Amino acid sequence: MRERHEDITWLLDRFLENAASRSDIRIRGFSALAEEAALAYPWPGNVRELRNRVERAVALSTSEWIMPGDLFPERTTKPGSAAFAPLADVRDAAERRQIERALDETGGQIAKAAGLLAISRTTLWEKMTRLGLADRARSTS
Repeated sequence: MRERHEDITWLLDRFLENAASRSDIRIRGFSALAEEAALAYPWPGNVRELRNRVERAVALSTSEWIMPGDLFPERTTKPGSAAFAPLADVRDAAERRQIERALDETGGQIAKAAGLLAISRTTLWEKMTRLGLADRARSTS
């Protein structure tokens, strides 16, 4: 799995479908953050660990969406002990993730990505420049 990241989301969906079918809990899917966390994780236990994490997340989730804390409960911090990131940093990280997803979806085409994000092409380009993503667009063009 470490060499084939493209399989991770497919496996997540298959394991979720299987675990949800055996349970009374209605799970709609994985949040974008949970998918990103799964893609970033090195998976030392390989496919078996992925399946076990998905099954545990389905069994213990308190929401319709599997969140990163459901997949990786050992990474969550205890209430009151977490240091808060500035809101601007959180917003920038969320914008960066969404812009990267739109660019991936459109094969790096700025105009189409802007359409997916419901912003103008120039606004997208300004955000990409501010977030350090402009060079990425040039390398895929």
